[in-house]
Amino acid sequence: MNFTGKEDIEKPIDEVFAAITDHEAFEKQVMRRGHEISRTDTLTAPGVGMGWKMRFPIRGQMRDLTAKVSTFDQPEHVVLDVTIGGLDAVVKVDLIELSRMRTRMNLDIELMPRTITSRVLVQSLRLRRASLTQSLRRRMADFALQVEGRAAPTA
Repeated sequence: MNFTGKEDIEKPIDEVFAAITDHEAFEKQVMRRGHEISRTDTLTAPGVGMGWKMRFPIRGQMRDLTAKVSTFDQPEHVVLDVTIGGLDAVVKVDLIELSRMRTRMNLDIELMPRTITSRVLVQSLRLRRASLTQSLRRRMADFALQVEGRAAPTA
């Protein structure tokens, strides 16, 4: 099962790539929501091999998530491999430079169930596909506004 979305952002591709790879900011967001997160790698710069472990509640039960960066092609492409229990997911973010000050962000999330329980979960997600896709697009639009509101980095 796939979820996709696209959003145009009024910033240069390098700034958008910096925002989507600002892992410290994403880690802080997770912690602000009261979830546990820890790095599983020792890399000092963003790149292939970065990984995290998270713990958070879903449907009243604590779940463990692992995520690892499998592709890192600056400034156009990032892929995360994610596992939550018996569910694997591949999250792909592609950036396309539309002009010097405009970038299109494409997001593709592919869910691959490995157990019967995760197959049932994915089936229930299929029933809510329209609302989940709308929610994804709303979050992408919010992210675009955040990126557009950031000041340009100084050299």
